[in-house]
Amino acid sequence: MQLTELHGQIEASDHKPWQVYLLIAAVGFGVGLYLDLTAVTSALQLIETMLTGLDWIVMLGIQGVLIGFVAEYLYEQGDRYAKSGSYRFSSKDRILLFRIGVMTIFSGFITVIVPPIVESATQFLVIQTFGAIIVLGILLVHMSSRDWNTATEWPAIVAGMILAIVPSIV
Repeated sequence: MQLTELHGQIEASDHKPWQVYLLIAAVGFGVGLYLDLTAVTSALQLIETMLTGLDWIVMLGIQGVLIGFVAEYLYEQGDRYAKSGSYRFSSKDRILLFRIGVMTIFSGFITVIVPPIVESATQFLVIQTFGAIIVLGILLVHMSSRDWNTATEWPAIVAGMILAIVPSIV
């Protein structure tokens, strides 16, 4: 099969092409790591070395996604929030102070605790954190969606999980 035909099939699929390509690359890297192929390990180490200067960006990204989950919970504006907020805090000012306080505590916690945990748990810091950001970011974006069709996002979720988890378990 020629590459143009393969690309045409990917374009014609129900999934976004970047998700399919990311999945193909992640599966290739995952299988290569599992089989302990020197070429794949060397390629990942080369990619990691080239992206070393970006480690602070992916660290901020993972922290941002985690803060996003906290904020999504705190800032929910549905019926449940209005009912619980009205009898617990009795004013918008108190609710605002509570939210700022909670977000400050969580962001401080995430800033101090998350980087050392992520750095100690990963072999390829940038690549694995990037995979985790993809998975968690997609889940965060769709967290409030009641009609989210997971079938449209599964290639990116699986690719992110492979990138985030496989290097640490192989």
